[in-house]
Amino acid sequence: MKNLKSLSLVFFLLAVLLSCDNKKPIINEGTVKLAIDESLWPVSEALIQSYKVHYPKTNFIPIIVPETKGIKMLFDDSVTLAITTRGFNSEELRVMKSREVKYIPALCGLDAVMLVTSKSFPDSSISQEKLRYMLTSPDSKTELIFDKAASSNYNTIVEKLKIKNVNLKNVYSADGNLQVLNEVKKHQNAIGFLGYNWVSDEDNYDSQKLLENIKILAVGDSTGKKFAKATWKNINKRIYPFERYVYMHTMSKSWGVENGFIRFSCAKTGQLVIEKIGLIPYYLIPKEFFLEKKPI
Repeated sequence: MKNLKSLSLVFFLLAVLLSCDNKKPIINEGTVKLAIDESLWPVSEALIQSYKVHYPKTNFIPIIVPETKGIKMLFDDSVTLAITTRGFNSEELRVMKSREVKYIPALCGLDAVMLVTSKSFPDSSISQEKLRYMLTSPDSKTELIFDKAASSNYNTIVEKLKIKNVNLKNVYSADGNLQVLNEVKKHQNAIGFLGYNWVSDEDNYDSQKLLENIKILAVGDSTGKKFAKATWKNINKRIYPFERYVYMHTMSKSWGVENGFIRFSCAKTGQLVIEKIGLIPYYLIPKEFFLEKKPI
């Protein structure tokens, strides 16, 4: 009788454990509808493919849109995750607070906007001051080609140069980063703006082939004295001026597939994927720490 009671207790505890387990959120199964800025598609695709190898029951529906629109889609609940190159601004943070969503930006890597031209372009470098002139002056004759209007490439450059009013006379929007490369090859007096992760994987033949007949411009620092190209070494050393972080955002309050994918991307496996395609994983980025010395 005693043994029967013990056995009944075991079955009862087992049933309770199974019941609790069923209530746990499933983070490796389900569908993620995500907005991705086109300039970040290569790194995003690499992370998605790697995640699906580990968790094949997760389905991704990527929507390639300019960064500004992607963030709007996230706040409109049209997507559940957005991959961008910036954090939220004050108005977006206000909306999050009103929805009682805690803002925890997930940074997973360091990318950059590189400046590309045809081989026949007269210069091999450009100062920030000269580029600012090209973007603001109606007298400039240089064509500036971005992938999309309101894209992260455009937003990064305008923000880094602190430009409030862009003269759109010489600014053109191509149909994506690949088209930017095609356009600068055809126009000798054009500068194109390209997401570095499109060509960062030096072991990828297709990636490196994109750079055929393309010149990469070195960009000056804020003093105009030192110039650096968008290379892994320079971005890792934090000396290339037009660097930008890769962010992942979700409005989800629960621990679902969105947060599972974000955690994967920011943890060891995802960071190795980012490193493999030639970007700098966020958790390997050199950081500065300031210690204040006070007597104990």
